[in-house]
Amino acid sequence: MVTTETTSTSWFSRLGNSFKNILFGIVLIIGAIFLLFWNEGRAVKTEQSLKEGLSVVISASPDKKDPKNEGKLIHFSGMTKVSGVLTDNAFGVSGNFLKMKRTVEVYQWKEEARSKTKEKLGGGTETTTTYSYVKEWSDKTINSSAFKEVELHQNPTSKLFNNTQWVSSGVVVGDYAISTDVLNSLSGYQSFAVTQITTASAQTQLVGGIIYLQTKDPTNPEIGNTRIKYEVITPQNISLVYKQSQDKLIPYITKNGEKISMIQLGKLSSEEMFKNAEESNKMMTWILRFVGALLLYIGFQMILGVLQVIGSVVPFIGNIIGMGVGLVSFLLTFIVGSIVIAIAWITYRPFIGIALLAIAVGGYVFLMRKSKK
Repeated sequence: MVTTETTSTSWFSRLGNSFKNILFGIVLIIGAIFLLFWNEGRAVKTEQSLKEGLSVVISASPDKKDPKNEGKLIHFSGMTKVSGVLTDNAFGVSGNFLKMKRTVEVYQWKEEARSKTKEKLGGGTETTTTYSYVKEWSDKTINSSAFKEVELHQNPTSKLFNNTQWVSSGVVVGDYAISTDVLNSLSGYQSFAVTQITTASAQTQLVGGIIYLQTKDPTNPEIGNTRIKYEVITPQNISLVYKQSQDKLIPYITKNGEKISMIQLGKLSSEEMFKNAEESNKMMTWILRFVGALLLYIGFQMILGVLQVIGSVVPFIGNIIGMGVGLVSFLLTFIVGSIVIAIAWITYRPFIGIALLAIAVGGYVFLMRKSKK
């Protein structure tokens, strides 16, 4: 079923909203500046701590704990051994796993909205929104009370079971006990096909390694049906970089206060593990830079958007001003973003920061000359 709604907004309402957006735009810009500055400091501190860690890490044998490594950053790899099993008592699913995760999905309605806005002569707008509804499995409850068409698209308000994770408490690698705190950081789940369950309810079915609840036909589910999937990490080789502290492995604190604690699947050298950490740091840095730049751009668009609304009394003129607002917002984003990052780098990386600041100032001069012409 598809529902269509058409709404109109007057020019005066748009103008009032655009002035309100100026305040939100300023808040976004301030937030973006703080984010960009903090991110550069975080990136540098993480890079410095990883370099320090790589310079002091000691490769240790997991077979026998060496007292000489007490308080030092150590690296070792080895096969995990697990004592005991992890069990989901609700369905009797169990096994000799490092970690086990249960994901509970409910078949639900999902609302999809598509809007198209047209500007009218005089500055007003007309927005046509089309609401369509699709069925999907989701491990999160979808609030159908907020749908445009509620009566024919109602979802359950809760799930029969919650998503849950189990972590083994009896894991060792050689002479080292691997605590649940350490294992919590281990990623690499694989799908697990359930072969047997202890629940004897007629409303429970096991099809293709997946448990179905209150489902007549798993191939043709109905709204409200539930399915349960499992993922596990089996005993295998893992590699760790941690501080040896008596009978525990704890995070290593570097000189700048950062923590080093790594656990990965497979037999990896310390160099490989630190390289992976460096790549992750670079990726996170660029992701946060992009987020910061996007917030800057949206903020400038919100501040300058009032100009487009004023010009939209004649739609053609409003569109031209809109393109100009987009271009100016992009240039301001580049300039302000570069200046913020440059100032941060002057604080943390002086030589590169000064060069970047020069580029930003050059961009500002270019923009000023263009605006005078």
